[in-house]
Amino acid sequence: MDYQFGLIPVQVLNGKVWQLFTYGFLHSTAFIPHILFNMYGFYMLSSIIETTIGKWRLVALYFASQLAGGILVFSFGIINALFFENQMALLDISYSVTIGASGAVFGLLAVFGLLFPEMDILLLFIRVRAKNAVWISLALGYGFSLVGNSNISNTCHLGGALAGYAFYYLILEPRKRSGKFTLPNLLEKKRNDSPDKEAKTQETKIEDFFEVQIKANEKLLKQIESSPKKDIPNILNPIQVADANICPAIAYNPEDSTCLRCEWLPNCALRKHNSK
Repeated sequence: MDYQFGLIPVQVLNGKVWQLFTYGFLHSTAFIPHILFNMYGFYMLSSIIETTIGKWRLVALYFASQLAGGILVFSFGIINALFFENQMALLDISYSVTIGASGAVFGLLAVFGLLFPEMDILLLFIRVRAKNAVWISLALGYGFSLVGNSNISNTCHLGGALAGYAFYYLILEPRKRSGKFTLPNLLEKKRNDSPDKEAKTQETKIEDFFEVQIKANEKLLKQIESSPKKDIPNILNPIQVADANICPAIAYNPEDSTCLRCEWLPNCALRKHNSK
């Protein structure tokens, strides 16, 4: 399986071009926690990104990052063979096998940081801003490779991250500027064949809802900030939303525009208060 579908730069050069893509569906069983971290990261990041950019853009982002990681591994592997006789430590070796989903996950991490730059996430049990997470991860990877044989393809990670940045600025950012890009949708817009005027009215109603929700949340946060700690549960308990599918605890950031738009902010605020 590794020989046929893992990414081996010299094999790609000999015609096995499918390896540029198929390597992302394989994973080493030598270190099981690695694949668990990959899949956990994929689940956590994509569950939030999907609500923001949609299912099919998420699929396109994932596989574009996977392909970009493969192309960069192939390119660096051939460069290492031609110019450094496979002795450059920071480049991939032309005859080594690369497998795993890390490149695709790094693409998701890059886009997540651009969508929610001020959100806090845990990186190796260290709390960091989402906008810095992908670069800190890359720095750690290259640092481990310099210290010893980390058995990590930093090139693949870099390729996935660069694809994520390209995807955001070429596809998502133009949609944001044109007004077609939306934050996590609390109200699902109905897809129908109604006239453009009705569609625009629907969008206006959603924007109005966000504006009202933002003002309500800002008012609530000011009330909490000015109240004694012992009174905060009395403020928040009566306005808890039943069966709220709230984000992970670490995602709560009342300064983030996404949290301010969320009708479930009282639930997160109470959980934050109770954890202190």
